[in-house]
Amino acid sequence: MMRVGVVGHVVIDEVVSRLGRRVSPGGVPTYTGLTIASLGHTALAVSNVGPDGVWLLEELRRLGVETKHIRVLEGYQTTRFRIERLDVERRMWVPARCGDISQEQMEIDAEALYLGPVIGEISAELIAKAVKMFRVVALDPQGLMRSLGPDNQVKLKPISLDTLRGLSLLRLSEEEYSVFGYSSPREAAVKISEALGCDVLVSSITHGLWVCSGGVVLRGMARADEVVDTVGAGDVVGGAYLVGLLETGDRAYAIALALAAVNHRLRFYGPTRLDDKAVRRGAELLLENVERQNL
Repeated sequence: MMRVGVVGHVVIDEVVSRLGRRVSPGGVPTYTGLTIASLGHTALAVSNVGPDGVWLLEELRRLGVETKHIRVLEGYQTTRFRIERLDVERRMWVPARCGDISQEQMEIDAEALYLGPVIGEISAELIAKAVKMFRVVALDPQGLMRSLGPDNQVKLKPISLDTLRGLSLLRLSEEEYSVFGYSSPREAAVKISEALGCDVLVSSITHGLWVCSGGVVLRGMARADEVVDTVGAGDVVGGAYLVGLLETGDRAYAIALALAAVNHRLRFYGPTRLDDKAVRRGAELLLENVERQNL
C-alpha cells in the first residue's frame, strides 16, 4: 500500500444540471483522493477549509480519504464552486475562496504527491519546492490557469511551462490544452512532454486518453457504458493513471486503469467510491486496446 498526498482545496460544489441541483464535496482531494483510496492505497488530503466546511471532512472520510492534514482556518470561508451543465458547455463561478496552502502543510510522509489546485491556492514557488521534496510529483494545472471575471465566473488563461519543470506527470483536459494553443491531444502530449521531459496525460471526450513519455505515444479509447455525472472525471483519470504507474511502471496499464476508473465514475451521481475489483477487471480488458505509437 502506498501513501499519496493529494494537495488542493476541498470544495463545496453546487452542481446544477438537468438532473437537478446538488451540494456535495468537490475538488481534487475529493475525486483524486477517492480514486486512490478505492484502488487500495492511502490518500492523504492536504487542504484548507473554513468553519463552514467542517462537514466536508466526514464526507471525505466516508469516501476513504484521510483528513488529518486538512486545516480549518478561522476567518475564511471554504472554497465554493457553482457548476452549471445545462447544455454542452460547462460554466463555473467561485463565490468563495479559502486561504492558500503552505509549504509546511506539504511536509507529509508519502511516496508521491498529486498537486491539484482549483483556484490558485498552490503557487508556482510551491510547485518548485514540491519537486525537490518528493520523488514523484503529479500536477493538474487547472487552478493555475483559472482567473475570475467581475462576476466571479471562471475563465482559463495560458501559463508558462517553465513553472512546471521537474514534474513526473502533468495531466491536461481538452479545455486546457486548447488554451495552450494545441489543436489535438496528441500534439499537446508530444510537444509538452518534449518541453518538460515528463509524462503528459491528455484527456479528450472524443479522442480518448493520450500519454507521451520518452518519445513514445500511447492512446487509449473506451466507450462509456452510461454517463450520469461527469464532475470530477478528469481528477479520477489522473489519480488512477498515477496509481497504475506507481504500481507497475507500465504506462499502457496505467491508461487502461484510468479508462476503467473514469467509466465507473461516470455511472454515479456525485462523489462515490469506486469498485476496485470491477475497475481492475475493466482495466485488464481495456489493456489490449491501448495503442502504441512512435514519434
